[in-house]
Amino acid sequence: MFKYGIDQLTLHKIQDLATGVLKATIHKEAEEKIISSRRKVEIITKRTKAVYGINTGFGPLCDVQISPEETNQLQTNLLITHAVGVGENIDKRLSKIMMICKVHALCQGFSGVRLALNRTDYLFY
Repeated sequence: MFKYGIDQLTLHKIQDLATGVLKATIHKEAEEKIISSRRKVEIITKRTKAVYGINTGFGPLCDVQISPEETNQLQTNLLITHAVGVGENIDKRLSKIMMICKVHALCQGFSGVRLALNRTDYLFY
């Protein structure tokens, strides 16, 4: 069983995860790192000090501070502005590989994301 956020992710393991040869889960230690990181973000959003990308705009808008009430909307807007595609859909296997890499990166505990799913829902095939 591969542990997202804990085990080293290699090309061989990515291949095995994408094909279902290797199963994966989010380990309790990774969950704790994610929760700790999220708490830090929540503390930042309640303060007045500007922190890039959490309570400020992005790029040229980095000096524009966002109110605590609007910080969730800021993150939603960021996702919406990046949710575009051009051309044919990518191959499903490549999509799986991309998601495996993303889940592993988020499980490192540096992003401030929330754990929104029940622990038993974390199995990736």
